[in-house]
Amino acid sequence: MRKKKVLFVTESHQVASGFGTYAKQVLPRLNATGKYELAEFASYSSTVEEPNVDWLFFSNMPKTDRDHEIYNQTPVNHFGLWRFDNVVLNFKPDIVLTYRDPWMDQWIGDSATRPYFHWVWMPTVDSAPQKTKWIQNFRKPDALLAYSEYGEKVLLEQSNNRLNVVGCASPAIDPEVYKPVASKRTLRKELGIDPDINIFGTVMRNQRRKLFFELMKAFKIFLEKAPKEIAEKTFLYLHTSYPERSGWDISLGIQEFGLQEKVLSTYICRACKKFSCLKYQDAITTCPHCNQRAAVMPSVGLGLEIQDLIKVYNIMDLYVQYAICEGFGMPQVEAAACGVPIAAVNYSAMEDVVKFTGGYPINYKLYRELEVGADRARPDNEHMANILIDHFSMSEEEKNRKMMLTRVNTLKRYDWDRTAKVWEDYIDSYSPTGAQGQYDTFPYQHVNIPDSVPEGLTPEAFVRWCYAAVLQDPKGAYSYEATELIQSICLGAHAETMERFDDKIAWDIITRKAKNKLLVEQVRTGRQQMIVDDFIKEAYQRKERV
Repeated sequence: MRKKKVLFVTESHQVASGFGTYAKQVLPRLNATGKYELAEFASYSSTVEEPNVDWLFFSNMPKTDRDHEIYNQTPVNHFGLWRFDNVVLNFKPDIVLTYRDPWMDQWIGDSATRPYFHWVWMPTVDSAPQKTKWIQNFRKPDALLAYSEYGEKVLLEQSNNRLNVVGCASPAIDPEVYKPVASKRTLRKELGIDPDINIFGTVMRNQRRKLFFELMKAFKIFLEKAPKEIAEKTFLYLHTSYPERSGWDISLGIQEFGLQEKVLSTYICRACKKFSCLKYQDAITTCPHCNQRAAVMPSVGLGLEIQDLIKVYNIMDLYVQYAICEGFGMPQVEAAACGVPIAAVNYSAMEDVVKFTGGYPINYKLYRELEVGADRARPDNEHMANILIDHFSMSEEEKNRKMMLTRVNTLKRYDWDRTAKVWEDYIDSYSPTGAQGQYDTFPYQHVNIPDSVPEGLTPEAFVRWCYAAVLQDPKGAYSYEATELIQSICLGAHAETMERFDDKIAWDIITRKAKNKLLVEQVRTGRQQMIVDDFIKEAYQRKERV
């Protein structure tokens, strides 16, 4: 019996992102089983440094000017759309596995190759209710996994258990990398920080949904309520990006709440590349290592090495996740693995992390966000202030016990072997249906694009005729996409973007899908020779060299 062919569509394992880290941990474990013929279709993969892996590695990044032009025509090309069919027709996977934000992978359900592979999708779910569009799209894969128990619960409840949710495969932690230092006092002294102060902090990108101003408000309340001996020695640590487009004005918040002497931050020197933990001094300051005014706050393009980020976690006495929602929130788990107790808003995936690590759940009230139509959390700042008072009033013995239990609880729940086993068990258990896996044997699916459209059709009749006569998919005429086309024609504008829309634009969309389906069918059945692109040739050449 041949090995099952498994294709992971993901951000490259080379990329220092949450999705990239997931690939870096799960793919080698699946590969090590020896049970599968494995391939990685990698977004944002390096075109310079070749990956040293013994599975097939299909790069998604363009190389030529022409390819760059095509690549940038739509954002979803960055996640594989423009090359996906070529990869599938060449590799012929039995099963395709994906895990990203819903909009990054939803296009897979519309691929002309979709009938020929089993698809498992693990989309991020950060709040409820999910858009009707997403719930409908979540019906397209054969099975769903969830990033968190919260996400699993939302998917099942909102679909009335009609979605095939088969489990949870949360990200996890490497305990040999993320771990407590031998001595917090020694580390703080090395970084020029008073070893006797209390530090609570957060590691979050400066985005709208990350509630930095609310966290500062909570800190101000704490300073006003806490006993003087605790308040005077307590500081807020912010590891974040600033300035950040559409982000919070960190300097303004610090001034507004009178925290000029109470906030510490991470700085990275553009000149000497060393990092520092300093009292907040605006977006740029003088580097204490090289004495140049070149030390800036971290950004996507200039971040800390993992070994330095671990130091940032370890100088904290308490880690705080203050956000309206989270799909997961990896820094919480990284901090907890370092033995730092967690306080997190008790909503979305944060409720799972705070529960499993034995942390402090922060009370909140829900509000409905207009843009997404989902409930978001506004944390109770008074409650957060009380958590700080209670935590920093504990004895050193109690704090040490809390730190030890935090790490133990974290490693018990967030284990990469456990995560990979969820995928492995499903791959081993699934059974193909319909045409799945029959790339070479399934009969040719005829595609006929009519020269004309019947006259006098209503928008509804027109779209349904198109699905039946052009796409040979009469059931698809009742899908969310078809309904959206009908609505858009009636409105004269696209239902979501509000750009001009009419039946001619709808016809172009449908015939484009039909032409792509025709090409796929002709290549699949040998009626047309497949052009093997350079990125596919390079994938096999890399594997041979390894």
